Amino acid sequence: MKKNYITLLAILFTAIGFAQNNDFNNNGGDFLWSNPANWSENAIPTSANTVRLPLLLESLVNQDFTVLKVQTTSATGGSSTAEIKKAVVAGTNTLTVDAGTANGIGIQNNSANNVDFSFKGKVIINNSSAGFTRMNNANGADNSITFEEDSELTLETGLDLANGSGGDNFNFNGTITGSANLRLTGATINTFGSTSSNPNYTGQIVFTGSSQLIVNTADNNEFYNGEKIQVNANNASVVLNGENVFGGGVSIGGANTFGFSANKNQNSMKTVTFTGAGTLNMTIDNSVTTLSFENSSEATWEAGSALNITNYQEGVVRFGTDNTGLTSDQLTKIVVDGVSDSVGLNSDGYLVNKTSLSINEFNENVITPIAYPTLASDNIYFKKLQNNVKIFDLNGKMLLHSTSINQSKITIDKLSSGLYLIVFDNKKIEKFLKK
Repeated sequence: MKKNYITLLAILFTAIGFAQNNDFNNNGGDFLWSNPANWSENAIPTSANTVRLPLLLESLVNQDFTVLKVQTTSATGGSSTAEIKKAVVAGTNTLTVDAGTANGIGIQNNSANNVDFSFKGKVIINNSSAGFTRMNNANGADNSITFEEDSELTLETGLDLANGSGGDNFNFNGTITGSANLRLTGATINTFGSTSSNPNYTGQIVFTGSSQLIVNTADNNEFYNGEKIQVNANNASVVLNGENVFGGGVSIGGANTFGFSANKNQNSMKTVTFTGAGTLNMTIDNSVTTLSFENSSEATWEAGSALNITNYQEGVVRFGTDNTGLTSDQLTKIVVDGVSDSVGLNSDGYLVNKTSLSINEFNENVITPIAYPTLASDNIYFKKLQNNVKIFDLNGKMLLHSTSINQSKITIDKLSSGLYLIVFDNKKIEKFLKK
């Protein structure tokens, strides 16, 4: 009976498909993943396999494969960092990594000998548990993982760049696509090289540890144009070394401090948000002439939050295109080179010293209306050109809506006499009386 029971368990384990190691040995001599002779199991990898790559050679993924995990073995490589271990995806073929469990390790450089584990071609992260997949280095203190220039990494589910027992370096020199989040965990160092370009990546970049993000993307290529960098940990940082490479926003959660260093111009960033008493430490290189964010006046800047700007110069940092890009309360939370509540927005949306603002600019930022006159019969005129103007009665019914570009007035001669509300760009509301 006992023997039959053991036999039955063995059959069940086989049927369920428990994960097994399948080592690439190139016994077939052609370096191809599709050749069963190149594998220790004498069978090409399946989704139940942890694929282990122990040799200093390029293994060629020459058809589409799905595996549980791909890693180097602890014996991979010699003592020299110049000896490189590569898993190469050839042509249009795809390697899909499905770790199968939330936070399961899907990619790991397990070498004890300080090597770089490199990928070319197409790699998809698609965890059937819908949880994050972890990627890390183990054993070798100088191990790294690199996606080379001709790589395409698609995040169908989230990828966690995590500290392991080995090196902390991750390098991205190709393209990232997909809509799942890229999470930077622990104290990792994550570098996007000059050949990186990610125009179709729409997920969020999320800091959950004190990681560094170094962006060397070439000028005018897109490192990131998604919604935002979300900061959920203290003392993380990003350094932008390419011009016009960052088109996302920055959101600081909790009481976390985040470093934002700009060494070149960034002309089209999204909003800055503080959802707690956090701090954004912005350092600006002397060569930078424009750091342009979207109008952030409706973004949350919680009590206790602060934007600290080091190496501040007038007319460099911009919010929106006019002096409504930040509220007066937000402006009080900006500290420039250690001095607080000393800046305002000029008529083009640039941060300047309050002493540089004209009387009209200073007053407009606080109380001066856009529309005039307040009592009119035919036209309402605008002190600044407008693109989206609506007029409502006091019951909330919209009576006029003009979306023309650069409007200087709106005609009201068809309105009945009475009091009306005029709304600019769905943000600022003023009143006027029709004769």
